[in-house]
Amino acid sequence: MKVKISLIAIVIAGLMVAGACGSSIGSIGSSSSPAYSAGQSFGGSILSLYSNYKQNGRIDLSNANTLLQISQLAMTTNTVKENLKNKDFYPSFVQGAVFGSQQKVNQGNIGTIIDTLTGLNLGGIVESATSGTIDSSTASSVTSALSSIFNVIGK
Repeated sequence: MKVKISLIAIVIAGLMVAGACGSSIGSIGSSSSPAYSAGQSFGGSILSLYSNYKQNGRIDLSNANTLLQISQLAMTTNTVKENLKNKDFYPSFVQGAVFGSQQKVNQGNIGTIIDTLTGLNLGGIVESATSGTIDSSTASSVTSALSSIFNVIGK
């Protein structure tokens, strides 16, 4: 399965650059902290992807919004990976994720969601999209992981 993408690739590349520039962690613990903001973006992306999945019955990797949300997940998942040992980061990130997902993500399921996403190469799909095609194995691994997450948050 190859998906032709052009304008989407430019948007995603811009988001990757913007995300790379703003990944430092400053004051942690408030709703304006970078950790909270990253969590809010993470939760919002999951909620958007889940809502589209529920509405359409599938994960549409040719949809610009889907790729945008996956790109945001890739950036925030990378932020989580970089801060796994930072004990102050995680609680604020979780609070932001719960808020951003309208409580679809919660204390009980966030560990599973993070484990699923940190074990996945979300950057691979973003890179594939920027090159103009998404190969079937990348698409399959991403859709499988997202479906797994949707099963967790849909309970």
